Amino acid sequence: MQQSQYKSNSELKYLARMQTGRYMGILAGTILLNFVITLVAANIFSSLVPVTTAVGYIINYILVFAVQVVTSVLNVGLSFIFLKSACNMQSTISDLFCGFRKNTSKALKLSAIIAVVESICMIPLDIASVQLTDVLESVNLNDLSLMLAGGSLDSYEILESYNVFYNAMMKFYLIMLVCTVISVILTLPFFPAFYMILDFPSWSAGTILKKSFEIMSGNKLRLFMLYLSFLPLYLLSIFTCGIALIWVIPYMKMAETNFYLDMMAVRNKTINSCV
Repeated sequence: MQQSQYKSNSELKYLARMQTGRYMGILAGTILLNFVITLVAANIFSSLVPVTTAVGYIINYILVFAVQVVTSVLNVGLSFIFLKSACNMQSTISDLFCGFRKNTSKALKLSAIIAVVESICMIPLDIASVQLTDVLESVNLNDLSLMLAGGSLDSYEILESYNVFYNAMMKFYLIMLVCTVISVILTLPFFPAFYMILDFPSWSAGTILKKSFEIMSGNKLRLFMLYLSFLPLYLLSIFTCGIALIWVIPYMKMAETNFYLDMMAVRNKTINSCV
């Protein structure tokens, strides 16, 4: 396949902007609902087991992982809604739960595999999070709390406390950035999976995985560059306290959907030309 056959990322994003503006309500609403369901479910199950011991932490981690797998089935519904919107079809909130009505076992298998890859990538971040918590507790309870209460801390002690705090935060954010980039890169081959559950309902989970890897061969860099092009919008969202994400996230998801549709269209043309 020639790279020129594909739409450019600028073309995909232009289409996405038009479609997102047309269906903003349902797109933003379902993404927000998906986020709330996932967050509430994770917090409920996470609170069931205290993490004061190593065993408790492991059990808590397993519970949160299980919740992550189950709630990831909602991604099938999100994909369905965005596919319908890209094809100028109306969607409803109930479409978000279509993954639980049919092809649920396939969605769970694929979600579990993707969750395992993501969890492995995030292990260094989990360790760094525990270390950061220990550092913050020691700094807050000893030096910073005394300083804020007007206690007697000399300038050297204040500077030392802030240095510890600053270094711990910078280390944590650096590890988070590296883990996130690695996770995104390693999960790129799985990108079409949830769309393909909808387009090819007769395929098994194994076949979908195989075809996903096959289709993404030669397209992973294109998708990564598409993701990277949204980084300025995410950074600008900081200045709106995250409010702009209500538009940015659906916009990016719609661009992903157009990427998938374009990729499949080129593949089908190539197959037909070889017949």
